[in-house]
This record gives sequence, structure tokens and C-alpha cells, in this order.
Amino acid sequence: MRMAPNRSITALFCVLALASCAESETKTSTQSTSRQPDYTRGRHVYNAFCAECHDSGQGGAPRLDDSGAWESRALGFPSLLTDHATNGFLDMPEKGARSDLSGEAVQDAVHYMIRQIASGE
Repeated sequence: MRMAPNRSITALFCVLALASCAESETKTSTQSTSRQPDYTRGRHVYNAFCAECHDSGQGGAPRLDDSGAWESRALGFPSLLTDHATNGFLDMPEKGARSDLSGEAVQDAVHYMIRQIASGE
């Protein structure tokens, strides 16, 4: 009969240890993605590498100035758009075929684009 309380304590300890690990991992991933976007760099990256398709609609890319084309996209989820820009999506190649771009540069370009779309500029 005394074995049951020991098992309960061991199980509780394991649950708390796992919860602590999960909390730590969540904080780490949140911290790494919570930096403020650099809109100046985002504008530069967009103009240098993204505008070719997103200004003209080349290859079916949604035009930056067409807010209607972006309504069906996940503007409320920058991380999803960043994932699409980083890893490719539909006809868009990974990082717009610019493998030399850093993940932060791609993220800044996405945030710049979202800001432009939201402002209607």
C-alpha cells in the first residue's frame, strides 16, 4: 500500500520536470523571434530582391499594391508568411532564389511588406 504514494510523487515529479522543459523551450523560441523588425533593411531587401515579382505579379506573385490579393493570405501571421518566403511556397522559390539572404533579412522584408499592405501605400 505504501508504494502508491511513492509512485504518485514520482509521477508528479516527472510531470513537473517535463512542464518545466516545455516552458523553457517556449520561452527560448519566443525570445528568438521577438526582435523588432528592421523596416529600413526590409525595404532594401524588398526593393533589391522581392520587387521584381511582387511589383509586377510575375509568376502569379501577389502584387504589393493589391490589398485584395493579400486579404486571403495570412497577414495576421507574419511567421507563416516568413516561413513561405524562407522555404518557398507554390511558385515562389526559397528566399526568392536568394540563398545568400539571412533569415532575419527575409523576416524584415516580410514585415516591411505587411506594413506597406496595411498602410495601403
